[in-house]
Amino acid sequence: MHNNISVAFLWHFHQPMYSKPEDSTLPLPWVRLHCLKDYLDMLKHVQKFPQIKVTFNFTPSLLLQMKGYMTGDTTDEQFLLFKKNAEELSDEEKIQILRDFFLANWEKMIGPYPRYLSLLLKRGKNIVEDELSAVAQMFKPAEFRDLQIWSNIVWIDPIFRHEIKDLYGRGKNFKEEDKERVVNLENKIIGSIFDEYKKAFESGQIELTTSPMYHPILPLLINSELAKVSTPNLDIPFRFQHPEDAEEHLAKGLEVFESIFGLKPKGVWPSEGSVCQELVPLLSKQGIEWIATDEEILARSLRRSIYRHENGVPNCPELLYKVWKRDNVNVVFRDHVISDLIGFTYYNWDQGKAAHDFVSRVKEISNQLPSFDKFIVPIILDGENAWEAYANDGTEFFDALYGELVKQNIPTTTVSKFLEEHEVKNELPSLFPGSWIGANFNIWIGQPEDHIGWKMVADVRKKLVEKNVTDREIWNRFYMLEGSDYFWWFGSGYVSTTTDIFDELFRMNAIWIYKRIGEEPPAELYSPIQKRAEVFTCQPIDRISPMIDGQLTNYYEWYSAGYVDIKRMGGTMHRFAGLFSRVYCGFDDDNLYIRFDVEDEDIAAYEYRIKFFTPKDIEIAVGADKDFACKIDKIGEIAIPLTRLSVGDIGVVEFMVDAKQKGVEVDRTPSLKFNVKLKDVRMYNWTV
Repeated sequence: MHNNISVAFLWHFHQPMYSKPEDSTLPLPWVRLHCLKDYLDMLKHVQKFPQIKVTFNFTPSLLLQMKGYMTGDTTDEQFLLFKKNAEELSDEEKIQILRDFFLANWEKMIGPYPRYLSLLLKRGKNIVEDELSAVAQMFKPAEFRDLQIWSNIVWIDPIFRHEIKDLYGRGKNFKEEDKERVVNLENKIIGSIFDEYKKAFESGQIELTTSPMYHPILPLLINSELAKVSTPNLDIPFRFQHPEDAEEHLAKGLEVFESIFGLKPKGVWPSEGSVCQELVPLLSKQGIEWIATDEEILARSLRRSIYRHENGVPNCPELLYKVWKRDNVNVVFRDHVISDLIGFTYYNWDQGKAAHDFVSRVKEISNQLPSFDKFIVPIILDGENAWEAYANDGTEFFDALYGELVKQNIPTTTVSKFLEEHEVKNELPSLFPGSWIGANFNIWIGQPEDHIGWKMVADVRKKLVEKNVTDREIWNRFYMLEGSDYFWWFGSGYVSTTTDIFDELFRMNAIWIYKRIGEEPPAELYSPIQKRAEVFTCQPIDRISPMIDGQLTNYYEWYSAGYVDIKRMGGTMHRFAGLFSRVYCGFDDDNLYIRFDVEDEDIAAYEYRIKFFTPKDIEIAVGADKDFACKIDKIGEIAIPLTRLSVGDIGVVEFMVDAKQKGVEVDRTPSLKFNVKLKDVRMYNWTV
């Protein structure tokens, strides 16, 4: 390996604004729980290795809510339910506890604790809302108390558990006074986060950055028509064009960051890595020196493709691993593949092997680059949600990863440090408008429900301008409506059982604004935006022709397939989990291919059925019908002739997969929809 490369980690911390108007009790607990599980321990992992340098990005919406918890001005519904005496819970509160207190990764955060798992099994893995009242009557106060405590202490990172170690050992029959010990530890962890990060920044080991105020997609605020650059056939029945709002989100976000950390950041992670050329002067005006986004944005900005050779090295490493400049703002581009390996793959590996694989990839990249120059490998991803799928909240992974980097003398850096040491010579000819998801904005503006939301935002804004409203509190509440998280859950791009909460929060904020300015809220604000329950998945991006052998023959075999991550329904934002972890769907000219991954090592212990709803009703018993090529080994794979399904010009399939054991259904997926017409797929995932 040459001495020509540095790894630049950026761990992104974000939670949307959960607050209701004039109500400091948040409807969801994720700010508090991720404070306990992720924000402080992520820093502690780094501090074990003084040679390691990383960047942490805190969004302003997260910082404000963290500050609220520290001052006691903010709490959440689940925390209040946790503290209430189990003997005094109302029937409604018992139902809410059974609904909300298992919102964790079932395999890694509930399964290892017999008492917590037994309570989950007693409630049942699949919630039937109408039956929760009857189920609640089966739980004794002692069981509710154990559930109250387990649902909190399981979120405390292992690094901080020594003060209540006896609670984990006891496991059950907790007492009310045990709750006070948990509360004290939670307050201690949360209260120390800001100071610990300030000290780490002052030591020079970390860099701190931020994002726009309420995490909006800035290019869509600047001009919604920019969404059509990456997706020319996108139908947007409106035009939203308010660059002044984008500028406000940047300015206010920087103010919040500086008020907390006492410094102005040099770098910004634009929400969802969303960038465009028109954003550059706004960043420059705020004194921002650098931003980051995805490698696909670089590819489209340069009008060339980036792909991986068999050794995992990009075809143009000398371009991807350079810092670029557009006007006077520097831009780095994340290594999409390696970042996603951490986010979605390594959790299931032996952690030592995962660290070795990471380092081997970096070495291979180094060997393919000129030895006389200096390069940077940006590894950028969500710094909180991924670790729920890792054992012990990722402790072994980080120890192995950082340790291996130090052992192999692979330097790490922050972007600002790299810029101080190396001149930026590469000038971008343009900055393609897109995000780190498919280099487009489809998730936030591509669905009819998104359009409804955007129209509501535009109508509120128009009314504020017409009435010459200058009240900063009202405008601040309006800027919340522009946050990306509402539009993430609108439409059918992703599935969550908390979509209704985001839907309600969005409409509540809009209604509050209308009432504050003396206007009657429009009738549509009293009806949910999200009216459909069907699940759309990440869609295929091209043909595939996998080998039907029940094995993941190579990493790219299913790379272009569509998929839905069923497993994460048991994570932070979902209420369900079970046997299935992921379901993939792809196609070529002759066949539809379906792959399903399960959490049980003995995948062959179950009987599987695929039930199609579109284009026609048909059921396939996997393995029983000899007309279809299928194999169940490490994974389940099946090839179904397109002619058998009569796909024709419809170009869409809709199906579900279920599993039975000895004739008893043990799990089923939601109804899944995929595009299987190449023309439609390519138009949806347009590439240069």
